[in-house]
Amino acid sequence: MRRLMFLLSGEHPTLPVAEAIAAIKAEHRAYKVVEQLDQVLIVETKADPEVLASRLAFCREICWHLCTADVAELLEAIGSSDVVDLIPHGRTFAVHIRRVKRHSPEVDVPRLAKEVADLIASEVEFKVDLEQPEVEVLGALTDGKCVIGLTIARVDRAQFAKRKPMVRPAFHPGTLMPKLARCMVNLARAPTGGTLLDPFAGVGGILIEAGLMGAKPVGIDIDPEMLDGARLNLEGFGIEDYQLILGDARSIPLAEATVDAIATDPPYGRQATTAGLKLEDLYGQALPEIARVLKRKGYACITSPATLELEDLAKGAGLRPIERHEQRVHKTLTRRIHVFRKR
Repeated sequence: MRRLMFLLSGEHPTLPVAEAIAAIKAEHRAYKVVEQLDQVLIVETKADPEVLASRLAFCREICWHLCTADVAELLEAIGSSDVVDLIPHGRTFAVHIRRVKRHSPEVDVPRLAKEVADLIASEVEFKVDLEQPEVEVLGALTDGKCVIGLTIARVDRAQFAKRKPMVRPAFHPGTLMPKLARCMVNLARAPTGGTLLDPFAGVGGILIEAGLMGAKPVGIDIDPEMLDGARLNLEGFGIEDYQLILGDARSIPLAEATVDAIATDPPYGRQATTAGLKLEDLYGQALPEIARVLKRKGYACITSPATLELEDLAKGAGLRPIERHEQRVHKTLTRRIHVFRKR
């Protein structure tokens, strides 16, 4: 297995790492975490980095990992290892080094990048191209170390701005932002070609991301106007293979164990309506249905307000808690993002 270096976005303290690992699992690949630093994850895996980059939201680049060293010993580590032998000859070439947050403030980043480039230049034949190099050596300064890799895939992060809720064909103020929706699809381990169910579909924010990632989106909502909006949004982004069902998440009109993954954001915020039900009753009645239609050992990613003890409700429904993340929405609401696995 090769070592992949993920340069993460740092938009949340725990979600970027969890998403990267979940995406590997969704591709049915084994993995081993080698090292985890601030905004950098190094993993041994046979997963295809291009496929992972096409899935991820909270990641910037994926590299072949070359070495990790204390900043003061970086040049010696590069010179005394097999790093140079892994760099292809005869290509246009650039060395870029980035500082993560405020790590290693004493380091002159442009100077360090030049020193690394000069060292490699003494061993490797190349032509410098700082704008569009065929080979990029990428370094990240973090936690007192410099992690070096060869860039092999970039996440198209500009795409998410094109799918913000306010620019979609159908808008609803309670819809998740696309990066979080995509992250949830990954946390649910939705496989390419598999089915992803959202039983509280709304206007389809999660379904859009699932469809663009190669899963078949299946959405259920109790409001026909919401489903009309979801249809407009799915087709507006070129997704043709989908299923929308008018129904109630407390009585899902699907057969037992028929969906591969579930990701959903039930109504609980300022802009949401629960049709007069208490939140605990809404979740308590929906969770057994979610477990019923999910395939054995499948994953469900479900949001809730932090005031609701969702894990206790899920255990009674046959869903085992795997991980939990928190995200502050505004001063009166903290969102929890739960991942469960069907027993």
